[in-house]
Amino acid sequence: MATHSSTITLIVVLFTLQANGFLLDTVLNHLPHKVCYGDLGCFSNGPPFLDLLHRPLSVGPESPSTIQTRFLLYTRENGRQERVLDTSSGATMESSGFSTSRNTKIIVHGFTHNAHRAWVQNMTKELLIAGDFNVIAVDWQHGADLPYEQATANTRVVGAQIARLVQVSGADANTVHIIGHSLGAHVAGYAGERLSHLGRISGLDPASPYFENMDIQVRLDPSDADFVDVIHTDDGGLKNLGFGCTQELGHVDFYPNGGQKQPGCAGDAVDKLGSTSWAALTTLFDFYAEEETLACSHERSYMYYIESINSVCPFTAFKCPNADDFHAGKCLSCKGDTCRSRMGYHADKYSTMGSLYLETEPRATFCDYNYLINISTVNNFDGKLTLTLTGSNGTIGPTPLMEKNEPHLYNTIISKMFRSRLDIGNMETLSLHYEKIGTIIVSGSYPDDWQLLGISIWKADEQKRTSFKAYHKEVDNHNTTVFCAYGHSC
Repeated sequence: MATHSSTITLIVVLFTLQANGFLLDTVLNHLPHKVCYGDLGCFSNGPPFLDLLHRPLSVGPESPSTIQTRFLLYTRENGRQERVLDTSSGATMESSGFSTSRNTKIIVHGFTHNAHRAWVQNMTKELLIAGDFNVIAVDWQHGADLPYEQATANTRVVGAQIARLVQVSGADANTVHIIGHSLGAHVAGYAGERLSHLGRISGLDPASPYFENMDIQVRLDPSDADFVDVIHTDDGGLKNLGFGCTQELGHVDFYPNGGQKQPGCAGDAVDKLGSTSWAALTTLFDFYAEEETLACSHERSYMYYIESINSVCPFTAFKCPNADDFHAGKCLSCKGDTCRSRMGYHADKYSTMGSLYLETEPRATFCDYNYLINISTVNNFDGKLTLTLTGSNGTIGPTPLMEKNEPHLYNTIISKMFRSRLDIGNMETLSLHYEKIGTIIVSGSYPDDWQLLGISIWKADEQKRTSFKAYHKEVDNHNTTVFCAYGHSC
């Protein structure tokens, strides 16, 4: 009996010591301190990495032996087969298949992901179709797990390791392009901070928690590479469980669909949590199904980027003061290429900087072509219009131009933006179907025969206008009227 009691006492003491040791380690790790990891240098968790408002809890990064970062090389030469890079010297890297004669693309995953996730492999495949590159997938999954605050700290070590890889390889930094998602975007920033004239960083919805509004030493910023392009897809903040940054972080920042709720994804926090619970129940608590639902908008950033690599559709985005002005069609025209760029892989081919906007489809293929119709009127209009447009490449529509009845007075111009997956080519004919409001009180002020002065359609992706033969032509209520493009007979 005494022996049994002693055993229990010993277990309690050992458990208490272990618990107290864990608690002590946790407390000490949050206190301002510095850790050093050989040639990677030293890392402090004090300011600017500690901020009472935006990062109240700051820990030091774990050791490289704990994070266990691996660099997985893919090239056309090795048949796209994975090779683990030995980064101890340029010679060992070359023996693994790395070549300084090729440009290098480095893909960095984010929180809870790894280099074998489908999106990383799909991006690798598309990059090797696009060019003969060294494609390196960075696997730091052991450092990207819970707790989140530790993963945020570990990004600094992984960034330092990537910078060291570039230096050891002997490649010119300006031939290196790092593509990072979520925490991986900030990893790219830390790598670029250590390299002189890193060629490019593409930040795919850079993580917001612990990074938003922090000092530029803490987060991705334009000084981290010669060209930094950023795609924002989930910047709703805590209110909407948004995981991505809202603030501009690059030379050019793209905000598809306003940068928040992406089409086909849940919107606010209630929708996200509800959809996530349903996904968990219907897939027997499948982690990936839950993640796909909760982080749907967050993950669209890499889906858009992957599609953009070899897409014929250009993902054209337009510089605009805000999303509302863009949706109103106010930012689709400019001289030259001063107002537009291509979101994604081809963004570096344009000189437009600042905040750019575009809209996408709710499912792949995501890219759309952008059109703006301008209709000048003789008399009053109150109703709804539906458009059908025919060109050398096919037909768009029927497409509603208005969600509800809209009143427009005479001698005004009705401007409506519409989108399609189809590049219409050379425009040939346009038909408008008119449904007038049916209210007796209002009906008399808006005649059944709506008279026009002119119609034109602006093909925004090409900055090209097509006018139609509409001068003093009538569009009758409940009827469809066809208009021919100038230069085309119908």
